[in-house]
Amino acid sequence: MRTNHLSADRSIEILGKQAMLRGLSFIFVIMALLFIAPRLVQAAAGDLDPTFGNGGVVQTDFSGGDDYGFGVKVQSDGKTVVVGESGVYPLFHSALTRYNRNGTLDRTFGTGGKVVAALDSGGDGSTAVTFQTDGKIVTAGSVIHNNFVLAFVTARFNSDGSLDQTFGTNGSVQTTFGDAAAEGNDVVLQADGKIIVVGFTGTGSYSSFNNFALVRFNSDGSLDQSFGVGGKVKSARGVATSAALQADGKILVGGTYDTGSSNGFMVARYNSNGTLDGSFGTAGVTKTAIGSGEAFSFGIGLLSDGRIVLGGYSATTQDHDFTVACYNANGVLDQTFGTGGIAATDFSGGTDDIAYALAVQRDNKIVLGGRTGDYPTFNFAIARYTSAGQLDQTFGTGGKVLTAVSNDSNGYALSIAGSKITLAGAVANSQSPFDFGVARYLVR
Repeated sequence: MRTNHLSADRSIEILGKQAMLRGLSFIFVIMALLFIAPRLVQAAAGDLDPTFGNGGVVQTDFSGGDDYGFGVKVQSDGKTVVVGESGVYPLFHSALTRYNRNGTLDRTFGTGGKVVAALDSGGDGSTAVTFQTDGKIVTAGSVIHNNFVLAFVTARFNSDGSLDQTFGTNGSVQTTFGDAAAEGNDVVLQADGKIIVVGFTGTGSYSSFNNFALVRFNSDGSLDQSFGVGGKVKSARGVATSAALQADGKILVGGTYDTGSSNGFMVARYNSNGTLDGSFGTAGVTKTAIGSGEAFSFGIGLLSDGRIVLGGYSATTQDHDFTVACYNANGVLDQTFGTGGIAATDFSGGTDDIAYALAVQRDNKIVLGGRTGDYPTFNFAIARYTSAGQLDQTFGTGGKVLTAVSNDSNGYALSIAGSKITLAGAVANSQSPFDFGVARYLVR
């Protein structure tokens, strides 16, 4: 039998090539693992999310004017909505953007992912956002004329960014309380679809003669007559900035009161009909003076054991510091939290550390977001605390994270969804107008 040397040679060649390819494949796999492994090892809580925007950050301009993002929330589909205002001083109007999971603008929303809605011809802005189960977007804010807040303004948008004409008048409702000024700062949605907006009513933003103000709407934007007086509540001297709902339907409202010489944290609890809950604090209210200087609260959250946390800033050590106060379910300061119920954090000594937002993770870790720096240069800043009021050493560097989105980066709103933390605000380079700025971080 004659041997086919050509066929044998080809077989040897093919086998050799296969062996070589298997060897190269093995080498490529090893190289890929060596390339990826450090990144997997390096990815840690507090790192910017590389799958979002440009290395974890996004900057959005509307029309060349100033754009400020004051509220943020993540939809169930992972898309992120940021609300605020856009315009040229002194005329601003409510502005919204929606981003896809990867940080690109969602082109199915508004015009190229952006909406500017003139809710009042004289000027307005939005500070908070929440979502209905049908996908509609509810915002809360204020009518603002020449830098003076006149009324609450609550609006509802369809999922495509258009105003919902079935809500209020042409998609929005304005609310006053019989005073010269009123400002809406936060919005929460009850399980029955009713909408609660909180803020203040009185003589103006920088006055000590303001009161907590709440309004509750039916799902069509009409005032809920079963709440307070004709749907409105005016009580407790102070400025309300945040709200949360307890499982029993009681309403927690956080904010700031005037101590006479400065300002302190304040939290009130209301029954579902709008009356103050007498079993909480002193006649429904707890006030906390922090240190010897000013203290302002901007965010509120609930821990799974029923404790309540307020977040903001205080003048306790160097200039202003991030500050969290923790209360038991009855409104009494929790002495086991931090130091005597208070946890204050300085970022780098002498800096102006201002926390404007608070959110609570599912594991009860507490996140504060805002800014740190020295005028005119600021960075986005985040601090994370354990439920005992200690800085979480597994997060960022010693519990703290700084991000320079631009030269002047101010974080105003926080949202935690799944394994991501989103901080939104206003960012600008030197001498440039402000834009919406968004950064997304890893929870773990």
